Amino acid sequence: MASKKKQRMSFEEGMQALEGVIAAMSDGSLSLEESIKAYEEGAALCAQLRNMLSEHKKRIEQIDPQTAEITAFEE
Repeated sequence: MASKKKQRMSFEEGMQALEGVIAAMSDGSLSLEESIKAYEEGAALCAQLRNMLSEHKKRIEQIDPQTAEITAFEE
């Protein structure tokens, strides 16, 4: 049996996966156990997506239009 390397999903793929979980939970066809598993999966996806956004935010730079100085993004 070939082992699968765990690849990091893109933000867009994560959003699609989260939307799928939300749709599955919204249609009312899941059992209680399936709903709990879906909720846990959705919560994990949310955490991954938040981490991705945080990492990307750190990489964003701002250019001051008056001085052309590049500075790190600050909230």
